[in-house]
Amino acid sequence: ISELIKIKHKKSKNLILGNIYAERDWGYADDYVEAMWKMLQQKKPEDYVISSGMINSVKTFINKASNYLGFDLKWTGSGLNEKGIDSATDRVIIKIDKKFFRPIDIQYKHGKSDKAKKNLNWKPKTNFDNLVKLICDAELKKYK
Repeated sequence: ISELIKIKHKKSKNLILGNIYAERDWGYADDYVEAMWKMLQQKKPEDYVISSGMINSVKTFINKASNYLGFDLKWTGSGLNEKGIDSATDRVIIKIDKKFFRPIDIQYKHGKSDKAKKNLNWKPKTNFDNLVKLICDAELKKYK
């Protein structure tokens, strides 16, 4: 996000990424800290998986963040030639580079926090769109 903000302020030209189709379980630290606190309140320690359940690709995250930051992002090409272009300026702002691919990148990573939901009465409060906004706002604040 910080690189997109630099691009917006003409301090950088491109954001270079690896596999934008990798999917992750995106979650907010405040939600996870609440889950940890609830775990510590239990009489008997147990193992829990804490996850958001929000599976989205890196590309989806970039699309939402770009939109929030005021870019009108369109994608052209495919594979290593895929590029994100700001429609307002026709500038290529996102490029793909193989060197940023992970050697072993599992496409779909997510956790199942059913036990935490049941035993701790916990579930994440922050949805994906709000998470993107929180991250963007935090980075904007740091930039200023």
